[in-house]
Amino acid sequence: MATYKKYIGKTAVTLLSAVVLFSAAALAIKPDVFIKSSLSGIKLWAVSVLPSLLPFFFLTALMGKLGMIKWLSRLMEKPMRTLIGCGGATAYAFIMSVMSGYPVGAKIICDLRQNGIIDKAEATRASAFCSTSGPLFIIGAVGVGMFGDKSVGYTIFLSHVLAALCTGVIFSFPRNNNNSHAFLPVTEKADNVLYECVYSSVISVALVGGFICVFYCFADIVSYFGLLRPLQFVLSPLFGSDISKGISEGLIECTRGCLSLSKCGLSTYSVAFCSLVISFGGLSALFQQIAFLKKAEVKTGVFISAKLIQGLISFLFSILFYNIFF
Repeated sequence: MATYKKYIGKTAVTLLSAVVLFSAAALAIKPDVFIKSSLSGIKLWAVSVLPSLLPFFFLTALMGKLGMIKWLSRLMEKPMRTLIGCGGATAYAFIMSVMSGYPVGAKIICDLRQNGIIDKAEATRASAFCSTSGPLFIIGAVGVGMFGDKSVGYTIFLSHVLAALCTGVIFSFPRNNNNSHAFLPVTEKADNVLYECVYSSVISVALVGGFICVFYCFADIVSYFGLLRPLQFVLSPLFGSDISKGISEGLIECTRGCLSLSKCGLSTYSVAFCSLVISFGGLSALFQQIAFLKKAEVKTGVFISAKLIQGLISFLFSILFYNIFF
């Protein structure tokens, strides 16, 4: 087993090295094309992500420092333990994740873990259901903006949230009945707390911007050189070439995939696969969250497995709801 894991590790490093070298060569060969891609990512971060995420990051960090999550934890302790086997504080992470989208849930889990409010096991369980996109993107950008129909947005959003909860239940076993929680006392001065919250929030939102910039560029490199064609070739006989293109692009960058799928027209598969790629998140959203979850000692393999399951469940829910409502 140790030899097998060592072989897998070396293979992964080799593949990653090949991807890095290829991407560097692509930037050198076509700098005019891919610099524009990076600029598009930076513009998206500066105009949309920065003003929406920074206040959430600051407020959640401040609430954790001041112990304000304690009352919510006590209120939601019993229902959360019964449903998902997590402490009541994770309800706050779920609610904020659903309200604001990636990667706020992962950031809150990181804060809860570092403040001693949840343990390692709870952080892992919470990562399975506190990883969601938000209504602004799903209903506004995808439903109204891309499909031109808010009902599509509501269908995907409902499927997305239910899939997250179902994934949380799946990953809640085996259960730990330990109900004890530690809440750190506030011993720091107010000015120190504010400084630390602002500092950590700025660093966190800058980290998100870096991921967006890098993966926007990477998505264009992959698309420009046709590296997704083998996957599209496999999927095309099942779903058609246009749907297959949207799926493959969505696995790299969620927004790009949803846009491609919306251009296929309103259908069961275009809506259902939009729901799948949003729930999975694409590599960009995944790595944004992993950066925070690593600090909470959540294993990357477990988290990615949860996202794959969440994407599949969301896909099935969307097919069901589409056939009911449309």
